[in-house]
Amino acid sequence: MPFRRLLILMCAFLCLTLLGMHSVPALLPLFAEMWALSNTEAGWLAGISYLAYLFGVPFVGITDRIDARKMLILGALINAVGYAGMGFADGFWSALVYRGLQGLGFAWTYMPGIKAMSDRTTGPDKGRGAAIYVSSFAIGSSLSVWIAAEITTLYGWEWAFVVPAIGNLLAAGLLIVLLPPVTLDNPVKAIRILPDFRPVFKNRASVGYVIGSFAHNFELQGIRSWTVTFLAWAAVARPDVPSDLNAPLIAMLLILIGLPTSFVGAEFGHRIGYARTSFLAMSISALFAVLVGFSAAWPIWLFVGLVVAHNLMVLVDSGTLNGGTINSANPEQRGNTVAAFGTASAAGGLLGPVLLGVILDATGSGKTAESWGVAFALLGVTVLAGGIAVRVLSWKGEQTR
Repeated sequence: MPFRRLLILMCAFLCLTLLGMHSVPALLPLFAEMWALSNTEAGWLAGISYLAYLFGVPFVGITDRIDARKMLILGALINAVGYAGMGFADGFWSALVYRGLQGLGFAWTYMPGIKAMSDRTTGPDKGRGAAIYVSSFAIGSSLSVWIAAEITTLYGWEWAFVVPAIGNLLAAGLLIVLLPPVTLDNPVKAIRILPDFRPVFKNRASVGYVIGSFAHNFELQGIRSWTVTFLAWAAVARPDVPSDLNAPLIAMLLILIGLPTSFVGAEFGHRIGYARTSFLAMSISALFAVLVGFSAAWPIWLFVGLVVAHNLMVLVDSGTLNGGTINSANPEQRGNTVAAFGTASAAGGLLGPVLLGVILDATGSGKTAESWGVAFALLGVTVLAGGIAVRVLSWKGEQTR
């Protein structure tokens, strides 16, 4: 299959599977009120899918032995069940179960897509394809916020999960019909089922990207899970913000404005180096994250400017980290490296939302700018540490155009 056609197909598949990605965070204020959740419980509800992702993504390493296409189709079907079931949730615990299924489906539809593209491309297109594929993430995930909010307004929250369920069924159908199976050139012969990341950790550059992926997702999912709640609080707390502010719509737009910067980051990574671009992007994003929560008490122009700037920068390194991982991986360990990368991403995606909720509960329940400032500052410190790890471990010897 020609590279461009493959890229379009895989980006379309990814976007369809992500149409429910941020549905629960978009409705988090509603669920918190309806089910009387604490901030910590709300954080778990937002982040629990990444616990399931954490258990599911190590098995992506099996794509060193089988065509990743099979895992992608299975993951989309599991996603469909998780989203359809969410409409029947009647409280915290049942919602956790369906969110867990969504996390497992996400594990087997996101990272295996990188491996499926890698198995069907050659040369520099491997890293470039992975970077662009990951950068398209913002399209489907941003639409998930708007879809959840609009359908909830029109028909009730239970129906908000119908569209992502149908989207995942369509995604599975796309691959069944349009993506031809592929035979791996040198499949790993071992029969190991559980992952063994020791070969990955022998590759210094890969270790840097794995650490970077943890930090990136700690920040990204922390901010994505709590943006709607943060904006809803700001609309009440600030007299210069409209009290009827459409927080889900603003959250969707904030995700979308990061889309161009994600693609720009991917191209810069392709040209000047994935590690260089990742380090610079993560350092700048860290600065904005440290300031953005506190800025809720500052002049409106500064508050809005920092919120926008942070959301512009938070996605710049998404494609570069993935592209660098593919380029730095040993060919026979590419699937296993993707699995290690995804495992670290899952750990970050779980801990970011949960710890942010814990901090909010411990610092005033998110009712002051200082409470939000301390919580978001944790995201900034973490992503800065990840950027430094990429700089130290992955920069040296990186080949650029």
